[in-house]
Amino acid sequence: MRSRFSAYAMGDAQYVFDTYAKNSQSSQTIKEISEWGSSCKWLALKIHSTNEPVALTTDNAEQFVEFSAFYVNQGYLYELREKSRFILETDMNKAVHWRYLDGDIIEHCEKEEVKRKDLCPCNKFSTAWTIKKGKKFKQCCGK
Repeated sequence: MRSRFSAYAMGDAQYVFDTYAKNSQSSQTIKEISEWGSSCKWLALKIHSTNEPVALTTDNAEQFVEFSAFYVNQGYLYELREKSRFILETDMNKAVHWRYLDGDIIEHCEKEEVKRKDLCPCNKFSTAWTIKKGKKFKQCCGK
């Protein structure tokens, strides 16, 4: 989950696409992923829970991750909370990987308006870099 969030934040739509399960890829395009990812300034990821790990040798294994992703879009801070479902898939090289199959959105809400002279909302998250602490939005994530 963290790698997918990082890929969205870095604009790596190909990686996000590649981490979808094979039967989910047909309903996605790299262009759509890129457009959605680049329309937002991704700030933080919070993992709420995961289910017990499943042995990699289990057929049709599922793993669930409940998370919140925080982002800024058009001057508003949003929280997207989702329970994601991952499955095990074997690639062409016989390597086994967890792939994103689908997810249920629990909450997707506007948290607050972010003005240019406000303290950057990234300061609210423990993942904020020290060099960003105390900066206004216009000097930080609003660039």
